Amino acid sequence: MGSSYEHVTEVAGYRLAERIGSGGMGEVYKAYNPSLNRYAAVKILFQATFADRFKNEAYIQSSVNHPNIARLYEYTSIGDKHCIIMEYVEGECLDTLRHRKGKLSNEETENIIRQIVSALAYLHKKDIMHRDIKPQNFKVQSDGTVKMLDFGIAKHKYSPKLTQVGFVVGTMEYLAPEQLQQEPEIKSDVWALAVMTYELLTGYMPFESANPVTLQSKIKKASFTDPKILIPGISEKLLTMIDRSLKVNPASRISASGIENLLGKKKQTRGADRTETFRLPSKKWLLGIGGAAVLLLLIIYLMNSKPDPKPPFEADTTGNKKDTVTIPGDSKVLINTPGVQNAELILNDGVHMPLPYSVEGKEGERFQFTIHADGYIDKKIDVQITPRRSSFEYNLEKINN
Repeated sequence: MGSSYEHVTEVAGYRLAERIGSGGMGEVYKAYNPSLNRYAAVKILFQATFADRFKNEAYIQSSVNHPNIARLYEYTSIGDKHCIIMEYVEGECLDTLRHRKGKLSNEETENIIRQIVSALAYLHKKDIMHRDIKPQNFKVQSDGTVKMLDFGIAKHKYSPKLTQVGFVVGTMEYLAPEQLQQEPEIKSDVWALAVMTYELLTGYMPFESANPVTLQSKIKKASFTDPKILIPGISEKLLTMIDRSLKVNPASRISASGIENLLGKKKQTRGADRTETFRLPSKKWLLGIGGAAVLLLLIIYLMNSKPDPKPPFEADTTGNKKDTVTIPGDSKVLINTPGVQNAELILNDGVHMPLPYSVEGKEGERFQFTIHADGYIDKKIDVQITPRRSSFEYNLEKINN
């Protein structure tokens, strides 16, 4: 299997089939139990120093039961290795879905967030903080159901203190201001959920910078572009949810249950997008309009019988661009070195370009450059064109004389 567990082939009756991911504490495998006729995701701890955190993850996940949270089947060990066996969730990672589509519609975003906030409100009532709400930790199934997958850094009010003083846990772009001060609380999850909602709707992060200090400053001030500028047609519900969630003071933020009430109850899902539920009309009424309906369907069929031209860009289900197609138009990202005078970008062909400088290319394309400025150490950079980032800022280290 090409992993650090090549000698491990079975855990608690589950035969490891393929590695499907790895995280900070362990590797995850898709596995099958022939006795139960069931697939599962098996996570195996590979760093003994994280044993307590791994047990905490299992304890928290075993204590919850919600339709939008992957179930924990068993916590066991094989030799000296701790293992978590949990529900295997088919579907597309929310991060992959967002990248594939660029951005999601109001309807699809509402459907996804409505399910996630239902799970969050449930966890918060049990005094559980997730602390790592981000697209990578959710999967969307073929019927539209969203599942929360990872509880690696979740914390219950009775959980032991596992984070060292001076360390911040979580993904920086999604952290709430109080988390930067190592004072996370329940409503830190609400902040992260709003960041993710903004990202799904607009295709951009509300807080971004290549400079960690600048990024933290933006987060602490809740300084972000009004999503209505990027998406004029944003729904009022989602706009209100983002506005009431991205408050610096947690006490001023809406709660997860408040967002539930704002968005309304979950609707039935069909496919990847939400389909409104409706009551079927009576048989007598249907017979009365049957002839007209058939005629209308025939007209629609004839109008659409000619195939539409192939779109200029298409992505496969893995999110990889096909070799035979191109992306219409180019994207730009701005490269800059704030506070450094006369900085320049040295291209691979030796051409020097003054900064700030806009790099133009197709989404996913990578470029390597060197940033040079008199009195500073040259900095090599690797930039990927992405709609999630409109600029990259770099700090240069001064040459000690």
